[in-house]
Amino acid sequence: MSVTTVETSHADDLYRLPRHTAPSRYDLTLRPDLDAATFTGEVTIAVATTEAAGELVLNAIELGIESVTVDGEPAEFELHVPTERLVVRPSGGVGVGEHTLHIAFTGTINDQLRGFYRSTYRDADGVERVIATTQMQSTDCRRAFPCWDEPDFKAVFAITLEVADDLLAVSNGRETGRRDLGDGRVAVTFADTMVMSSYLVAFVVGPLEATDWVDVDGIPVRIVHVPGKGHLTGFGLDVAAFSLRWFQDYYGIPYPTDKCDLLALPDFAAGAMENLGCITFRESLLLVDPVTSTQADRQNVADVVAHELAHMWFGDLVTMRWWEGIWLNEAFATFMEIAACDAFAPAWERWTSFGLERSIAFETDSLSSTRPVEFEVKSPADAEGMFDVLTYQKGGALLRMLEQYLGAERFREGVSHYLRIHAYGNTETSDLWDAIEHTSGEPVRRIMDSWIWQPGYPLVSAKVDGDELVLSQRRFSFDRDAADSTLWAIPVRVRQGDESVDVLLDTDELRLPAGDGPIVVNADGHGFFRVDYSDGLRARLTAEVVGEMSTLERYALVDDAWSAVTAGAMDAHEFVELAQRFEGETQYGVWQALVIGLKGVRRLLPDDGPAVDHYEEIVRSVAGPALAELGEPADGEADLVAKARGLLLGVMANQGGDAASIARAREIYEAWTSDPASVDSELAASATGVVAMHGDAEMYDRFVAIAEGDGTPQIKQRHLYLLSEFDDAELMGRTCEYAMSDAVKSQNAPFLLRLCIGNRSHGEQAWDFVRQHWTEANERFPRNTIVRMVETVKLLDRPEQVAQAQAFFSEHPIEQAMQTLQQLLERQRVNAKVRADNADSLAAALS
Repeated sequence: MSVTTVETSHADDLYRLPRHTAPSRYDLTLRPDLDAATFTGEVTIAVATTEAAGELVLNAIELGIESVTVDGEPAEFELHVPTERLVVRPSGGVGVGEHTLHIAFTGTINDQLRGFYRSTYRDADGVERVIATTQMQSTDCRRAFPCWDEPDFKAVFAITLEVADDLLAVSNGRETGRRDLGDGRVAVTFADTMVMSSYLVAFVVGPLEATDWVDVDGIPVRIVHVPGKGHLTGFGLDVAAFSLRWFQDYYGIPYPTDKCDLLALPDFAAGAMENLGCITFRESLLLVDPVTSTQADRQNVADVVAHELAHMWFGDLVTMRWWEGIWLNEAFATFMEIAACDAFAPAWERWTSFGLERSIAFETDSLSSTRPVEFEVKSPADAEGMFDVLTYQKGGALLRMLEQYLGAERFREGVSHYLRIHAYGNTETSDLWDAIEHTSGEPVRRIMDSWIWQPGYPLVSAKVDGDELVLSQRRFSFDRDAADSTLWAIPVRVRQGDESVDVLLDTDELRLPAGDGPIVVNADGHGFFRVDYSDGLRARLTAEVVGEMSTLERYALVDDAWSAVTAGAMDAHEFVELAQRFEGETQYGVWQALVIGLKGVRRLLPDDGPAVDHYEEIVRSVAGPALAELGEPADGEADLVAKARGLLLGVMANQGGDAASIARAREIYEAWTSDPASVDSELAASATGVVAMHGDAEMYDRFVAIAEGDGTPQIKQRHLYLLSEFDDAELMGRTCEYAMSDAVKSQNAPFLLRLCIGNRSHGEQAWDFVRQHWTEANERFPRNTIVRMVETVKLLDRPEQVAQAQAFFSEHPIEQAMQTLQQLLERQRVNAKVRADNADSLAAALS
């Protein structure tokens, strides 16, 4: 028996395990020591081998392997670090048939927020308490115990945790037994899971509390949280109960396991994780106070709870065969979260607000360095690169477009058919298209393959030729000189008057009968493409016609216009002229698009001067009447009315420089600090942002105190992140240093620094700080947050800043997110071109 650490590759295929042996069951026992941040464990794995081999190969990394037996006999083993593999060599080899592999091991409960890791909080007495929890996706289960850590090696997991008897222990299955070990510890046994992938395994141990179980049509549901936060669990439980019922009805398939724990953790690198029956969350995405929270706070919780529960079927019950299919798991859960939340709170108009999220994907997909939605994944680093806006937002938008083209019921029937025929198995993307095609009779695979396997998206041009509407397509790109012959099969909804027609534009050109009235292309706004109207068709879209459009259609007009500025097809001052046509607009969704464009315009202007004065005057002339029309908060008003009022107060103060709005914001904030429940939550949140942007060192200290206090997760996070908005170089320096201190959790610090780099006046200072602390940041922060931390470098758009960033990343590549890094650097170059083309002419037009 030997233990060696080999620093060379073991096999030709560096990342995929041999297929001749597969596990069917794991019996896992773990003994975590929370004080020492270590654990010991043993696992017995039932495997089946289909061809004789000299060795068994599975995954393990960052573990100490103590002993290995195969069928009760000691076996030699080697740990191959580069490939994260444990190679086991029984003395007589491995014959065809069933075998039992037993491994004893040790490990560290790490601080990297992956695998088996530490999460901490301070109790009511200020004492630090430790939780041991897990995050296995994509390939970190191997850090917790040796396993076949690939999604198509599905197996049953039977888990036992030996823990101190005063701690709460939770795992995927319900607790089935508890045995006193006689030394202050208990062995807690959990029910077998269904067959599932290793990345869905979860176990959590710590000084935690849980709500009472809520019975949701026979499914026990509860929320697990740190002590003292039980009063924040009601809304999350309501959303979970609604979503579980709604998904069972939508899928036509029962919830696939025996209980549902939702766990709010103080430290979590992502937003949440769909572990079967044991879903983990950031606290701010599960715990919320309905009285003092904003609509956005509640919507975030509803979105994420629904998203993770949607995965119990789409992802857990039916799982992608390999990681290139992760996009479909996440895209479908994104689609389902919006659908469920739209049913839960129709007044939120969730499909409309999804339009803004879709625009984030448009931005990336307009670059030359974009990628197809699905691409070949070889390494774990490749898999990490899949978790981006193209997977979530573009993927979800494509599914919505398909659903709208087929009709909601035909789409649902196809999804249900897919889940039924592939339950407990693994699939590829084409299996879903084939299932929907089978039930709908439409050419779904042909349509969707044109979107999934090709990068980018189309610009649909519309013009009238005689009595015909002519639709044509070409790829949209921020590179105005790019030539591309890509064609998509585009579902297009065209509205003329009160009549709409759905057509499939799958060639260079499509002709339809055209009347003399207004024509809206991409009617209802759900298509994943932009529209370029001819001058004649644009002239038909009068103010009266635009006013009768849906919020999402008006949003798309503004969003397409700002995109045209970015692509060099429209001047920035023309966008300002367009914005002025929306004087008095009160819909929140339209203002989302207007604010993005207006903030972009402001970045092109100097710090002060006549052009800035005129810009602020224009902003006030557009936003002021709308804010006045909305009036004061009223009992029973729609959430989106209150949300629009809050947004417009911020626009008037921060973009319009309106002294009265700034003063009002300060009054609102002071009233909120005295009695939060007495102030409209939307105005309070908006006022907090205004106070930060116009605040001094004394106000800064107040923000820090609230960020470190005992408020709700949303209030603490809001004050933490708004430290980036204080318009003072010394305070910006303090914020950057603060982000690197132990006072800010590593799950939040990268995002605080991202906001600092995005500060219009002091972003360069923050970027200098991040460059100087690059090594420390990479050591302290979760790997998947590094590229997100530097995302706002794209806003540093002066020539010397562009050259500096390009040079820095050539020497400091982000290996786990190379394509995302290339995209942000390209976007920085695009922004620099926008500045070069527009800064002088815009200033002249506004002076």
